[in-house]
Amino acid sequence: MGSDKAEKKRKRASDRHDRPSKKPALDLQGLPPLAASMIKDDSELAPVLLTTPGVTSQPNVRLNPYLKTRSHVARNSTGNEGIASTELLLQSSEHPKLDFVGREATDDADSQLKHYVAVVDPTSKTWQFIEVRKVTLRGAVRRAAPSADEEDQEQGESEDEEMKTMRAQRTELTYTFGTKKSRKATQSMAENAQLSNAPEGAATAAESALLQSMPEESATDLASKTAAMQAQVQAAKPVPTANLDANHPSEVYAIETLVPNGKATLRQLPIKDWQETISAGGAVATTSRYVSNRIDAVVESGNTTHLQILRFILVLLEFARCLRSGKASAASGRGSKKLPARDDLRRILSSATKQDSTSAEGNNNNSSSNTIPDPVIDAIRRKFAPQGSYLSKNDITLLHTTICALSLHLPPQPTQDGVPTAHGGNTPNELATDPADLRDDLQLENITILQYFRELGCRVDKPRETEFAKWGVRGKAEAATRRVARLKIPVVFPKVSRGGGARR
Repeated sequence: MGSDKAEKKRKRASDRHDRPSKKPALDLQGLPPLAASMIKDDSELAPVLLTTPGVTSQPNVRLNPYLKTRSHVARNSTGNEGIASTELLLQSSEHPKLDFVGREATDDADSQLKHYVAVVDPTSKTWQFIEVRKVTLRGAVRRAAPSADEEDQEQGESEDEEMKTMRAQRTELTYTFGTKKSRKATQSMAENAQLSNAPEGAATAAESALLQSMPEESATDLASKTAAMQAQVQAAKPVPTANLDANHPSEVYAIETLVPNGKATLRQLPIKDWQETISAGGAVATTSRYVSNRIDAVVESGNTTHLQILRFILVLLEFARCLRSGKASAASGRGSKKLPARDDLRRILSSATKQDSTSAEGNNNNSSSNTIPDPVIDAIRRKFAPQGSYLSKNDITLLHTTICALSLHLPPQPTQDGVPTAHGGNTPNELATDPADLRDDLQLENITILQYFRELGCRVDKPRETEFAKWGVRGKAEAATRRVARLKIPVVFPKVSRGGGARR
């Protein structure tokens, strides 16, 4: 018969712990009893307890300390108030290949602890405790600054990788949720891509046979016809005529092409009042954000031609602003705008600026010297309003693109610390400008003003990191939202769109 009592199983030898449960007593090295005391110190410059995880040897570098106020300060803190209210950052770039950054813990359990260092004095049999900061120092390999060409190449590679990633995602979605026909088509494309060993851009066997069967003159004729069509389309666009034989970007849209009667018109513009007002320490207030942000630097540079171009841009901006929408007629067409009367137009173009003056006589002199001469007004009307009383939609676009082309002649940084700069901040082989101010003055959408510069042959991209000071960019986040238009040789215009095929 079995026993009613449960038999206790005997533990195996392997289940027993070999380590004893009692901890051995530590050797205190015969220290006598010590009197402990706490050093009360509220200084921000407390000692630092430094840890270096991942670093095999202590780096022989000098760490630069930086202090900032903590965003969340603990209330009723009983320790060092300087440590509780400020945060320490250690940084060093002295190592030839590594950058070291040391930070205090803020989001882990270690940030809730307080760290102390004790100084023992065997003679007086005392030890003193002081609160310290605990900083974790980590090293990272320094990245070499890329050149402008490398930045462009990296940007292109990133776009290619993004396209490949999107294509792979689309293929995966097709295999998962697509129909049988779409999956079969995707599989066929993948097989063709794997079987093709030809380099990228090379013609296939079918394409080579087709090209060989065509007459030799047909390919040349097709290229010449395409170039002729591109030239005809570009000539029909409401943009200034470009000089494609130019050797420098400043010759692509010359002043004689953009300004009616060329420099003879510029010499008639009143600029002496601007020069005298700014030289006397006054301010010139204009109705244009573009002109107001550049007038001081252009006057300080001493370049009279640039100042005349800036004055002419202000006149054209006022000319574009004074246009009034009206009922479209059969002759004017849709999107046309009317010109004001001749006297009103002269008053509007002449009252675009106001100078600070200290006397009534100075105000009277300024009002008389700001008047735009009638020959200048007539030249502007003949160029941009050939119909006389109104501007068609193409005339308005030509006016806007002419203003954009004129802005390329004004450098972004005429002076630096009061000294004229070489090429005005531009590189020797390009002209560049920021379209943001012109966008606001002309009251256009951002995509419209950028398309105007592309039609002029400019390349629109983000400002480079080496150009942040020149364009007034405060960081990479702001640079991602800013755009710069650059004109280089050779000029590349947008390609003629052949249109898509008929939808099935």
